[in-house]
Amino acid sequence: MNKRKYQWLVLVYALVGIIWIVSSDWLVGYFIGDAALPFDVSVAKGIGFILLMSTLLYALLMKLNSSEIKASVSDNVDQMILYKVPDFFKSIPVVTYAVEVDDYSVRPLWVSENVSRILGYSVLEALDPGWWSKSLHPEDQMRAVTEAKSIFERGGGEHYYRVQHGNGSFLFIHDEVREVENSAPRRFVGVWHDISVEEHALQQVQEYSARLEKAFLGTVTCIARMVEMRDPYTAGHESRVGDLAVAIAVEMGLDPDTQYGLRIAGLVHDIGKISIPAEYLTKPTRLTESEYQILQTHPGNGYDILKNVDFPWPIAEVAHQHHERIDGSGYPRGLKGDEILLEARIVAVADVIESMATSRPYRHALGIDKALAEIEDNAGRLYDVQVASAALKLFREKGYQLPLAA
Repeated sequence: MNKRKYQWLVLVYALVGIIWIVSSDWLVGYFIGDAALPFDVSVAKGIGFILLMSTLLYALLMKLNSSEIKASVSDNVDQMILYKVPDFFKSIPVVTYAVEVDDYSVRPLWVSENVSRILGYSVLEALDPGWWSKSLHPEDQMRAVTEAKSIFERGGGEHYYRVQHGNGSFLFIHDEVREVENSAPRRFVGVWHDISVEEHALQQVQEYSARLEKAFLGTVTCIARMVEMRDPYTAGHESRVGDLAVAIAVEMGLDPDTQYGLRIAGLVHDIGKISIPAEYLTKPTRLTESEYQILQTHPGNGYDILKNVDFPWPIAEVAHQHHERIDGSGYPRGLKGDEILLEARIVAVADVIESMATSRPYRHALGIDKALAEIEDNAGRLYDVQVASAALKLFREKGYQLPLAA
C-alpha cells in the first residue's frame, strides 16, 4: 500500500468523525424534539460514535497488517518459499533447498519435505548446519566441500558426490545450485537429484567395456605371438615397440586414446610377416636382393590383413606405413612428410630403436647408444623431428629403459 492510499484512509476517517459530531445532535433532535437530550440518549450516541470509528480503525489496521505480511514474505527467502512453493513439490523426484552464504559459513534456510522420502532424513535433520558435510561419503568429502565453495563463489554450478542415506547406504547425488538475484545476504536455491540408478548402470557399462577391452587386447597379443613363433629371434619385439611408442606419445603430450591406439598398433605392426617364409626371417646371413624385396611386402600384407577390422584407430595404415621415411626413401609406397600418419612416424622411430638395440639372426645387438645416434643423425631426413626429439629426451633425460630380450 502506497503513501497516497494511507492519506485517503486518514481523510475518510476524519470526515466520518466530523460528520458524526456535527450531525448527530441534529438527527437526535429531529427525531425526539428540541428537548434536552436524556442521559441515556447521549450515552447511546457516544457509544455509536466509538463503534463506528473503531470499525474504520479495524479496517485500516487489517490493511496495514496485510501489507506487512507481504513485505516480510518478499524479504525472507525461507518464508517466500513456504508461501510460494506449491504442495506438488513434495512429490517430485528431487529435493529442493535454499541456503544463505556469507564469508564464513553456509546456513540452511529451507528444504522440501520429500527429503525424508528420498534421502531418509527429517526436515529438521537436513536443516542442521553440519548435516550435509557429515553425510558425505568419506572419499568424496574433501572434494565435494571444495567444489561447493567454488560454486558459491561463482554464483552457481553443479557437481556430483555420494551422500549417506538414512538407512546407511550411499546414494549418488547430482547437486545443482543457482544464486537468487539481488539477495543480501547472498542466498542460493538448489536441487539434489538421486542418480544412483544411472550411476550403477554406468558402472556396469564401464565394467563390461573393461572386460571387452581386456579380451580385445588379449586377442591382439595372441596374434602378435603367432607372428613371433615364426620368428623366435624377435620374440617380444612387437610388445616392446608398442610400449616405447606409448612412452614417446606421452612425452609428446598426445591424448590417452592415441596412446592406447599406439599400443595396439605396436603389437600388430609386423603382422604381415606371417606371409613371409620362415627361413627368410631366421636366415643367419643378410638377405639377397630378391629375398629382401619379398620381406618388403610385409607392410602391405599387414594392411590387407587388418584393413577390414573396424578399429577406432588407423591400425591398418600404421602397419602399412611404419617403414615409410620422411624424405620418401621408405617403402612400400615412398610416402613423404605429412603424407605419413603421425602414429606411423612414432612407430617407425620405436621400431628402429628396438631393432638396433636387440640382436638379429645376422648380427648382435648394436646397443641403445647407436640406436639413439641413428635417430639423432637422421632426424628431419628419415625420421620426424618432433618424434625423434621426444624419443631422445625420453632416453637421455628421463632415463627410459628398454626391456631388452633375454
